Amino acid sequence: MRRLLPRWPRRPSGDRLALVVIIAAAAVFVPLLVLGGVSWLYSLPEPNEGAPAIHLFAGTQPIGTIYPAHRAQSWVPLAKMPRSVVDAVVIAEDRRFWTHAGVDALAVTRAAHVNFKRGELHQGASTITQQLARTLFLDTNRTWSRKFRETAIALMLEVRYSKSRILEAYLNSVYLGQDGDVPVYGFPAAARRFLGKDVTALEIDEAAWLAGAIRAPNRMLAGSRLEAQRRRDDILLAMREQGFIDAEILRKATSKPVPSRPPDLGRTAPYFVDFVAAELARRAPPLTSGEISVQTTLDVTLQRAAEAAVRNGVSQIEKARPQLAGRVQAAVIAIEPASGEIRALVGGRSYVESSYNRATRASRQPGSIFKPFVYLAAFERGLTPASLLSDEPLSVQAAGRSWEPKNMDGQFHGPVTVRRALEQSLNVPAVRVALDLGPDRVVNVAHAIGIEHPLTPVPSLALGTSEVTLLEMTSAFGTLANSGVRMVPTGVAVDASGTTPALAYLPPSTRAVSAESAFMITHLLRGVMRRGTGARSAAWGLQDVTAGKTGTTDGLRDAWFVGYTPDLVVGVWVGLDDGSPLGLTGSQAALPIWGPVMQTAVRKSPPADFTPPPGVVLARVDRATGKPVSLWCGSDDVIQEAFREGSVPAEECDSPVRSGVTAVLDWFQRLLK
Repeated sequence: MRRLLPRWPRRPSGDRLALVVIIAAAAVFVPLLVLGGVSWLYSLPEPNEGAPAIHLFAGTQPIGTIYPAHRAQSWVPLAKMPRSVVDAVVIAEDRRFWTHAGVDALAVTRAAHVNFKRGELHQGASTITQQLARTLFLDTNRTWSRKFRETAIALMLEVRYSKSRILEAYLNSVYLGQDGDVPVYGFPAAARRFLGKDVTALEIDEAAWLAGAIRAPNRMLAGSRLEAQRRRDDILLAMREQGFIDAEILRKATSKPVPSRPPDLGRTAPYFVDFVAAELARRAPPLTSGEISVQTTLDVTLQRAAEAAVRNGVSQIEKARPQLAGRVQAAVIAIEPASGEIRALVGGRSYVESSYNRATRASRQPGSIFKPFVYLAAFERGLTPASLLSDEPLSVQAAGRSWEPKNMDGQFHGPVTVRRALEQSLNVPAVRVALDLGPDRVVNVAHAIGIEHPLTPVPSLALGTSEVTLLEMTSAFGTLANSGVRMVPTGVAVDASGTTPALAYLPPSTRAVSAESAFMITHLLRGVMRRGTGARSAAWGLQDVTAGKTGTTDGLRDAWFVGYTPDLVVGVWVGLDDGSPLGLTGSQAALPIWGPVMQTAVRKSPPADFTPPPGVVLARVDRATGKPVSLWCGSDDVIQEAFREGSVPAEECDSPVRSGVTAVLDWFQRLLK
């Protein structure tokens, strides 16, 4: 008897159909549910989640923007983006953006064919969604694993977000190159940084130019303009073919040259903006989100004068010395003594060529411009401008060796007054004063008035052998102009109430030296401008309204000049970055840059007079000997010298007229008795 195999029970046809439907639905929807759930791990930035930004102003004029997160990025809703920007980007990067599900199958097939032939991942097929996934969540390494993750994340984003939301995030986040050392993300930031305008004001040719730069932004925006124009025009032509623009718009747009993009566009004073950025980072609590506006201390007119003076001064030096062409650097800083507010700052010949700020960061030997601080320290200890100093050969034992300072003219001048020693910038008398005081005392005074760098207390310190910055030197002279009160330099202005919300802490003013000593030095430095090494200031009509001092370092490596009125102090440094000799003195190289800057300031606002403070008297003395001049004691070279009350030297002359008059007065006195 044949055994029958068991048979499965027959199911109704309707049940089989339902089972098939359930299985098919599960095959479709379960992956979608899983994908949808995992997609919540990847979130797009919220609108207005751009990098924090600090907008700087000089009065009502914007001068630059600081990005504390070290990236330039701001957020503009898609609804406010020009249609030309949207169309140009879609044409340039993903023409099927509105129809694919995050991955373009046609583009993938084409790229896969190319990559297979080359045996490497050479050509991509990234959609806008994939690029956004890479920008926000992945690195830029060209590997198969990264490509797989990029594709997976793109699919997740498409499940969770609308096309409009994805495109908005892309337009505000796509990398568009470097502006100096600041990376730029998104069209709003790129429009501001590279074109100096709001994204809503972009012309169609500018939109196509930026869109064409997405694939290679640094090369397209700052490299070959011919390549950038070819790429822009290809995008414009495709926009015409797709019906986004008409033939006339195409003709006008392609006839325009591509924009020229200097790295410091949009910043009126790039070195100053960098200084303020560093100051805020040092003194203010960090800005983590949003945007704020900060009023700065910059005087735009004076800033432009300083920039022009540097350009012209460097050009004249290199014209006279062709061997230095392209190498000469110069820096300028202008400070208001009463407040410490910086009115102008130039850190080099060209920010485009080098963003290194030589006004605030370069440490150089100041040379003879340091000498006023030696005499200032001595005035605090009783020396007077009329005191006699010895300018005779001097041998100093230092570090086991003998050092014999010499004057620049190679001569010795015998007994000289402090005034003559400073006006003619004699070296030997300055060294003698420093030795008598003790170099440590000179160091203390220099630090008190504004020098922050370490100073080596050796005899040669009197000749400026310890390195300082131009900012320190200018600030120190500002203390002299401010009657001995030191103000810390700042680029951030206070508001009407006397505070500035942007700063958590700004050091207060401090009394560094007496007002009497500060005025006596200033009075001597006015003589430097009239008769001494600063006499060339007469070319700008400044010899009678300013005080100042030149500085020239050993071997003519660095040239300095700092001059001031009671209202403004301007410092200039000129030299070479590698420290090789410039071959010029401070009077020859730095003063011609200083002159036009100070002249601009004086013409804009006539300065106040230098007024002796209480405790200072002016007395007539002989300029050569420092002895008082009176009816009895004559002189062929009389000057008004400044003294502390009680320190005016006594008359010592014995003229026949005085003897005769004294005899007559004695006779009358005896007669009356």
